[in-house]
Amino acid sequence: MSKGGENVNITVKEAAKLMGVSPQFVRIQMQRNLLPIGSVKKNPQGKCRYYISPKLFEEYTGIKVTKKENIEATNSENSL
Repeated sequence: MSKGGENVNITVKEAAKLMGVSPQFVRIQMQRNLLPIGSVKKNPQGKCRYYISPKLFEEYTGIKVTKKENIEATNSENSL
């Protein structure tokens, strides 16, 4: 996705929609290093924060994401 020409994070929910899986699947697979689309950081309280790189997401899934609005459009197309 791009915002003013720079890449921004794809949310877990957005990635899950595009892939046709649940957000929990994305979280667990990323935590287990089985889904190489970004990184997971745990804070001292144990809460995980997820960074999903648009570039890594596109390379791994083959799904092109250029703008946030395209996530909704792509998801609609995938459900046809």
